[in-house]
Amino acid sequence: MDNTNDTRCIVLAMAELILLFVTSFLTGCATVETRPAAPTGDVLTTCRMLYQEVDAAIERAGVRDYGSSPVRDFPYLRTTRLLASFRGELTAQKHWTAWTAHMADLDAESRALELRNLPTPMEGRRNGTLGEELNRCREHLLAADLAQPERRAMLRDAARVPDDYVTWWQVLGLYPLTAPVVSTRISAWHIETHNTYTTPLAALPVAGELVRWASSPGALLTAPQVGDILHRSLDPLGIPMPTITDLDRLFDTFAPVWEVDVMDNNDRIGMPRWDNGPVVDVARPTLYRKISHTRFGDQVLLQLNYIVWFPARPGNDIYAGQLDGLNWRVTLGPDGEPWLYDVIHNCGCYHEFFPSHHLRLRDDLPTSYFEPPLLPQPAPEQQPLVLRIASRTHYIQRIYHDESPPGLLPAAQPLAWDEYDALRSLPIADGYRSLFGIHGLIAGTERPERFILWPMGIRSPGAMRQWGRHATAFVGRRHFDDAFLIESLFMRVP
Repeated sequence: MDNTNDTRCIVLAMAELILLFVTSFLTGCATVETRPAAPTGDVLTTCRMLYQEVDAAIERAGVRDYGSSPVRDFPYLRTTRLLASFRGELTAQKHWTAWTAHMADLDAESRALELRNLPTPMEGRRNGTLGEELNRCREHLLAADLAQPERRAMLRDAARVPDDYVTWWQVLGLYPLTAPVVSTRISAWHIETHNTYTTPLAALPVAGELVRWASSPGALLTAPQVGDILHRSLDPLGIPMPTITDLDRLFDTFAPVWEVDVMDNNDRIGMPRWDNGPVVDVARPTLYRKISHTRFGDQVLLQLNYIVWFPARPGNDIYAGQLDGLNWRVTLGPDGEPWLYDVIHNCGCYHEFFPSHHLRLRDDLPTSYFEPPLLPQPAPEQQPLVLRIASRTHYIQRIYHDESPPGLLPAAQPLAWDEYDALRSLPIADGYRSLFGIHGLIAGTERPERFILWPMGIRSPGAMRQWGRHATAFVGRRHFDDAFLIESLFMRVP
């Protein structure tokens, strides 16, 4: 009996030692693998104060970036019209995760540029480590807010983009009386534009010399290959987000040829820089690229933006001034084919649409206090497209596919590629600064037309401005980056 008890004691003791060893081992593993503890109230308070301090420094220095919009009461997030359109559709956790991740990325990107553009570092801080600290705080604040249902509800309501029209200007300018007058002038311009597009290409006047610029594309993608890229790059919100490599291939495939009637350097494509003001270096012709998205039905479509700049729109009329440029946009359908092309000047002016056979204009468009979309011609079916551009005004006069044999195509000057976001932080003598200022406007590019058209509610009509700040209609309200712009104007052809 005693021997049995002794044996039991020994077995129990060994079992306890083994259990203690296993418990210690698992505890050590758990320490490595589990997530950090939830941030405490002190950490969150410190982070909120840091964001307030940084925002105050950015505002004092006037280096706020307007490429996306801050979210009220959530200083670590920024949004766009596309992301704001999903506010009422977040039905699963994966949607919330993707939605807030996009907004967090926008803020991180904008703050990095704003910190670099600060003329002097914040007192007692280095901008490099400050950016890392803000990123850590963003993670803490986002985790804490998403854990609270009331904060989620507040975020859903706050994620909006302010209208780029100034309503009280319209009230002061007697908009109901002045808008019909502006509509008359817009209708006249539409007629002039249609007349230009019906003129045979060979009969279009040439004031100087036709010069072509083109990028050097790699192998071009077929429509099924484009569709495959779009399909496999969808995020949980259904937004196509191709990799950098795939974007390179997409931009190469649909890059246009720029055919400009060149009278002087003001008609030459160049590279914007800041030299005591905005200038365009025509010795370095550059094509800027940017992706955007639009919603159509239950799908989100990828858009490719090709942007060029000219030194000026010369002349003595009310539309002349420093800098000019064009934003050519290709909207890709999920089948990999272009559904629509459209173009604006970099002021948001002169918006033109070129629908493919996939789309047609809606039948139920408004008829009063509404600027009808301008459709000068249908889109050609073949790539690459040539954009014929007038001298001085830089109006698009025609888009066409040059069917000349490869050996007989006119020589094109090379265009370098760059990301549009490079313009948000340009090198200057003593640091960096954005090409764009308050409200996304480029200082020094104001046009005399602003003294006439201000009752339409657009800030500084004719001035060049940042992507995401383009109001494109003088009568009615329309934004180039509206998530439902194309759906509001066009419908699918069965």
